Amino acid sequence: MITTGHLRRVTPAIANKISVFFWWPKKNRRKNSCIMESDEDMDELATLIEQTGLAHAANVRQPPVLDSFDLQGIVDYIDANDVKNIIVMAGAGISVSAGIPDFRSPGTGLYHNLQKYDLPNPQSIFSIDFFRENPEPFYMLAKELYPGLFKPTPTHYFIRLLAEKGKLLRVFTQNIDSLERIAGIDTDLIVPAHGNFDSAHCIETGEEVDVDEVKDAILRGKEGWTALTEKYGGLVKPDIVFFGESLPPLFEQRVGEDFPKCDLLIVMGTSLVVQPFASLIDMVPDTVPRLLVNREEAGVVSTQQRMIAQMMGLPSSGFAFEEASRYRDVKCLGFCDDIVKDFATKLGWADELAALWETAPQPEQATKETVSD
Repeated sequence: MITTGHLRRVTPAIANKISVFFWWPKKNRRKNSCIMESDEDMDELATLIEQTGLAHAANVRQPPVLDSFDLQGIVDYIDANDVKNIIVMAGAGISVSAGIPDFRSPGTGLYHNLQKYDLPNPQSIFSIDFFRENPEPFYMLAKELYPGLFKPTPTHYFIRLLAEKGKLLRVFTQNIDSLERIAGIDTDLIVPAHGNFDSAHCIETGEEVDVDEVKDAILRGKEGWTALTEKYGGLVKPDIVFFGESLPPLFEQRVGEDFPKCDLLIVMGTSLVVQPFASLIDMVPDTVPRLLVNREEAGVVSTQQRMIAQMMGLPSSGFAFEEASRYRDVKCLGFCDDIVKDFATKLGWADELAALWETAPQPEQATKETVSD
């Protein structure tokens, strides 16, 4: 264990931080888990732990739960273990092929393209305070992104196929585009972590407003949303979670209910930088395999950070893809649609996925329906 003798080997400042790390009540540790102020502090703490002799025990590799650390390994696990409580965590990357940009890709991401709205910073368009002062940029963006104007992707239909096979427990999505619902996934299986366009309220009175009325007003432009504001005594906003607003109550409820039951976690198309969504990858049991499907690595922490988290009794703190420590994590890097097609082929579901994809509504049809509403 960490003793006062060990603490005398480092500076008083670091010793105090170690004391907080290891001796504060567990319920406070996560809230105060960012007290290390620099990489040098983290390195010094890791060095101290190495000196205690406990680091080896904390960093012992667990027995592998997969036969191989690739997509085939995940498929074999599904077949051998009657997997039926899969949780999918989805981000903007699963909707890129539908024509909806992700948020952070340089040159093409949504935040880059928002420069035309002359915002103080790109995130302002999703700030509740900025919306109160200047709602027009958000309404202009909402007009471009409104559900019904885009066709769900093969990845959305792969998630639906998981549901139809009785293997999907829930899909937690960061996306506001509602493409999971449009693809035919039961709404009870969808947790829109950041809200979406499927409901709307007046931000001044709290009154619920019919979504078709809101849709019509936004698509008519400034005249439409101005009239809506006058009618309801305040700005009306689809129930998308803005910076400065709380996440939907359903999110916390489902996290608590679902993640302990999860038997396979699939993370798709997300950079895993927005909290608290990003931390969900550590909420599944330690023996549950985790698959990352993304264009680049995400959710990875250093070996030192993982070791420190384990010493503190915290969750595993990120993916472990390196050969020396992996035992359940698999990464498949590339475009989500390409990977899920390969996934479906290996599962023997390729024809079914193709058939579902053929049922997808065409964007032109959706646009005509929207205009005629």
